[in-house]
Amino acid sequence: MQSQIILVLTGFFLTSILFYLNHRFIGHGPLGKWPLLHHMKRLHMMHHRNDYNEKRNKYLILPLWAKIAFFFVFLLLCIFSSSFALGYILYVFYYGWLHYKMHNGDKTGYFSRHHFIHHRKSSRHNFSGTMPFIDKIFGTKY
Repeated sequence: MQSQIILVLTGFFLTSILFYLNHRFIGHGPLGKWPLLHHMKRLHMMHHRNDYNEKRNKYLILPLWAKIAFFFVFLLLCIFSSSFALGYILYVFYYGWLHYKMHNGDKTGYFSRHHFIHHRKSSRHNFSGTMPFIDKIFGTKY
């Protein structure tokens, strides 16, 4: 039981680091210029252009292809470890919920303030909207 809890937590935190890396190096970095990743970067830039206006939710909700990709990765992870896969999918839902909440009214919470800096003060900082300690580890905390 204890090893399964550790695997869930490991899946959760490794996924948060992957989201950070995606945001930093694809959403805002040079990897977003690669042909297969360019569409992801373009969607992310639309999110930044419409971060707190009336169109914000159009660019917060994942397109169908992304939902299918997350589910496919979940199924693949289940082959190796259902506990790790659970941590992965829990983070995906946690991030989706908190990111939606941050752009729809919650501007006072710690995570919201951290994320707001990324959108309004410096898009070169605070790439991890839900785990600020990751920005501290990688030296990108504002």
